[in-house]
Amino acid sequence: MMKKNHCPLCDTDKFNYYRADDGYILAKCSQCGMVWDNYPPANPTTIYQKDYYNNDFPKGGYANYFQGMKINSQTFRRRLSKAEKKLSGQGLLLDVGCALGDCLAQAQDIGWINPQGLEVSGYAVEFAKSRGLSVCQGDLFNHDFELNSFDLIMLQDVIEHTTNPLAQLTAAHQLLKPGGWVLITTPNVGGFWQKLLGRLWYHYKPGEHLTYFSLDTIKLALEKSGFSDVESKPTSNVMSCEYILARLKYYQPTLFSFLLAITCSLNLHKLIFSVRIGELEAWGKKR
Repeated sequence: MMKKNHCPLCDTDKFNYYRADDGYILAKCSQCGMVWDNYPPANPTTIYQKDYYNNDFPKGGYANYFQGMKINSQTFRRRLSKAEKKLSGQGLLLDVGCALGDCLAQAQDIGWINPQGLEVSGYAVEFAKSRGLSVCQGDLFNHDFELNSFDLIMLQDVIEHTTNPLAQLTAAHQLLKPGGWVLITTPNVGGFWQKLLGRLWYHYKPGEHLTYFSLDTIKLALEKSGFSDVESKPTSNVMSCEYILARLKYYQPTLFSFLLAITCSLNLHKLIFSVRIGELEAWGKKR
């Protein structure tokens, strides 16, 4: 758990509050620029139940994770391809916060040997196991893996859900073999979409997203956790027209519900695009 009134990245007590959304106040470090929720929920993992993966709230959790599985798998394949270039091949993979196992399924499909998953949600673990995937319930502080075990650790849309990102990254570093890589994807609080949308930025999620990184702060976090060859950049996701319009309903329900109905009637809803949705990817190597 992070120390209240201290930056979770550089530990200074110098910060300012700002209103990210109606009733949602975040802290921003005056020294390094890190953004975080200074009043996180006492038990932040309790929300990851079955309804987190299928709900009617277009901003929290997943409106319909199952609907997007096939499309999401294309994003995971692209990331795995990038990892293979970093590693000059495949290796032992740990997907932290693996949800229902889509990335693991893709890794298995393209030849990664026995990819492993860690997930806090009991529902998600059982679902992933029902698909024949190797997933344990736990997190980077609660597991049975040996240190120096993995060639690649993936934290995809995970680190923003934690209150102590440096501890998370340090634990990941310890699990990697020398020469292994970590891949992080997370919302980019300093990116174009956040600057454009301001308080309406889609990734502001009270009680769910607890730490917010920019390209600079995620690099600093990786470096402070012992990683070398650190890089960060904006990233894109493969999405369908249907998924994009469903998410945009958060901003204008009537307009985008109408557009979604039109695209469905014209059978255009399954068209896919590679879209930058305000996220970043970051890589770090264990020396």
